[in-house]
Amino acid sequence: MPALTKRRANDKRPRGDYYERNAGAYAAATRNVDVSNLYGEFLPFVRPGGRVLDAGSGSGRDTRAFRGRGYEVDAFDASPKLAALSEFFTGVPTRVLRFQEFDSPPVYDGIWACASLLHVPQAELVEVMGRLVAALKSGGALYLSVKHGSGERIADDGRVFLDLDRNDLEQLFRRFPDMSLAKVWLSSGEGVRQGKDEWINAIAVKNQAGEGP
Repeated sequence: MPALTKRRANDKRPRGDYYERNAGAYAAATRNVDVSNLYGEFLPFVRPGGRVLDAGSGSGRDTRAFRGRGYEVDAFDASPKLAALSEFFTGVPTRVLRFQEFDSPPVYDGIWACASLLHVPQAELVEVMGRLVAALKSGGALYLSVKHGSGERIADDGRVFLDLDRNDLEQLFRRFPDMSLAKVWLSSGEGVRQGKDEWINAIAVKNQAGEGP
């Protein structure tokens, strides 16, 4: 993956805990955003009625949507306040957990990481991805989205973002020969951010036993 191309992540600004301080406003701003087009890309790769992990569940929007479509859903978020709001909104127990702490046997038919891996430090991304891949069943699918770009940067609000492009994603998944990239595409921002941001989306599938990449 490339060296930093924007502001260095060790350019320390006071970050605080953005999502704890802004949990209510963040949940309200994202809860009703229509991302059904993204569900339409992801769910054909997931066994109907299968077990889905909402990894970085935020407001609980997607947890609730998957549950409403008949899937068994687990969820976690790093923010205690967001996890509580998600659980209240969805009725699904939501663990307080960072990606770096996630550990699961291969029990998931699908893992949904929508706009959540974007705060994982570049140096930790391969380890985090390995944790997610290990949690997928054979034939299971992983969806992820991050801001389109390349390298780490610090936003005006103090959050550190890791932006990726197609080459970054291809390099990342080469580290996991049991995963095959099924689709990579760009999309614009949703909700109030419609047309203001560019995101890169990817779906990768864990190969069935005996299959090559």
